[in-house]
Amino acid sequence: MQRALPFGDAADAEAYWRDKEWKKWTVDVTAGPEKRPTYHATFYARARTAERAIVCVQANMVSRPPRGARFSARLAGPRELGCVPTGRREGGAA
Repeated sequence: MQRALPFGDAADAEAYWRDKEWKKWTVDVTAGPEKRPTYHATFYARARTAERAIVCVQANMVSRPPRGARFSARLAGPRELGCVPTGRREGGAA
């Protein structure tokens, strides 16, 4: 299986979380047909692995998704978490 190269937010997420033991994961839950899902929800979990993030989300969901729901996890990117670029300050404190 060939892995796609990450771009944009995904590339930033890979670079940021690479050396961290605990990572922030985005877990997407979908149900229904692949091309036109009838259910979609996004959750965030802090875990060491994608598999553990999925288990955490499944255990803590308030309402159960429809039968046959699919869970997929990916590293949360900075823009997805609401981070915004700031100007660099030269020379230390203002």
